[in-house]
Amino acid sequence: MVWKTDNMKTEQYSLRSFIEKIDSRGLLRKVSGADWNLEIGALTDANAKMKKYTLLFDDITGYPSGMRVLTGSLLDANRVAEALGMSGNFDDMALTSEIRKRLSQTSSRQSSFDPEFVSDSPLFETTMKGDEVDVTKIPVPKWFSEDGGRYIGTMDAVITRDPDNGWVNVGTYRIMVKDRNHLAILMEASRHGRNHVERWLRKEGRVPIAASFGHNPGLNLFSANEVPEGVSEYNYLGAVRGEPVKVVRGPVTGLPIPADSEIAIEGYIDSEMTDEGPLGEFMGYYAGGKMRNPVLHIEALYMRKDPILLGTCAGKPPYDYSYFRCPIRASLIWNTLESAGISGVKGVWCHEEGYSRAFTVVSIRQMFGGHAVMAGHVASQCRPGAVSGRYTVVVDEDIDPSNIHDVIWAMCSRNDPATGIDIIRSTMGTPLDPISVHTEGKDILEYTSSRAIIMAVKPMEKIIKGTFPEVVRADRETDSKVRVKFQEILK
Repeated sequence: MVWKTDNMKTEQYSLRSFIEKIDSRGLLRKVSGADWNLEIGALTDANAKMKKYTLLFDDITGYPSGMRVLTGSLLDANRVAEALGMSGNFDDMALTSEIRKRLSQTSSRQSSFDPEFVSDSPLFETTMKGDEVDVTKIPVPKWFSEDGGRYIGTMDAVITRDPDNGWVNVGTYRIMVKDRNHLAILMEASRHGRNHVERWLRKEGRVPIAASFGHNPGLNLFSANEVPEGVSEYNYLGAVRGEPVKVVRGPVTGLPIPADSEIAIEGYIDSEMTDEGPLGEFMGYYAGGKMRNPVLHIEALYMRKDPILLGTCAGKPPYDYSYFRCPIRASLIWNTLESAGISGVKGVWCHEEGYSRAFTVVSIRQMFGGHAVMAGHVASQCRPGAVSGRYTVVVDEDIDPSNIHDVIWAMCSRNDPATGIDIIRSTMGTPLDPISVHTEGKDILEYTSSRAIIMAVKPMEKIIKGTFPEVVRADRETDSKVRVKFQEILK
């Protein structure tokens, strides 16, 4: 099937054009001869801890040249910006502010960015159906030795549709290869895709499902975060880019698959369950163990010529995907705070050390007593802040929430542990938490955990009276003079 000229604009946001842009920044390295078994995972994790390169693996052991794997796609602010179609250079807070602004400006116009169907896609250059389907022809990594198998779904886009109202959800869920035409999928209790699956099973007994395993990673910025219920991740991505995401209708399910996809499948889930896991997860541990999860029956497999599998793996932070959720989650929390009427928010950041979920910092300009408590509780319990959360820290406006040194200093100098820490008990939990208590027969919906909200802010009465001590630092005039005079030392 030939890619039609009128649809060439889709290539603007393809994975291949993204790779070209990363290469032009000097951030791409091509790796030849790595083994799918453990070596891709080990190199990916070592590279991520150095914050170095986006890695394109080719000539993978046991596979022909041209069957490729990409990791390290979203290691920093500028790579995230490229995936969102933003030009220029960004630091953490500049990126978060820009994403937040674009989302807040378009939140009332989400329908303006419904995905746009195109008539054709290079995805269908190779098509396998029925007994022809064989996902083992793809160089799916076994990332680490303790993994339960080979995981094709680590940075995927899993597409489901609500059987009642047609709402399309795009989620990122871990997917393990069982054999040539069967996969195993984990969907946690908090995930919208799981709700779709349960509704389909009650209504029809089986669930139509599609998944892309290679696409511009901009989609994962929203499919792997807590987009509000009822709004498609396609719409969020389109809103940030300023134009709809191009999709193609799946021949089997009718579901919208990214038109730029390199590898995709269509199939269904029914009541059949299978062993899945373990897999190193986002907290940095093998906490979930082996679980019983749904079987995904593949009815069709599609691939571009010389396809690229988009992949990633966890580890002790920082790891390959610990950064990219940070600016998106921070943007979503920031907008939620403002939507809830919390004034004076100056910044939000979700730290990699807390795998973007467990250590959220909110900076506010305090305006009244209890302001910090209000902001902390909302940030802790709103959906993007609650999933797998642990600590929410509220700091003053003079603290950069993305600077861990500033934040720890504020915690140690402006927080009284006896009066400045609130604990919320029995809130949303996850079986992937290494301190969760696992008992036989415990349902995934039963898991809970606690949250700490730390008010690392100046006492309000000292702000009003102007009695909080001044920070020790050089005066502005001398500081500017020294930075010019001794720039060779300070650059």
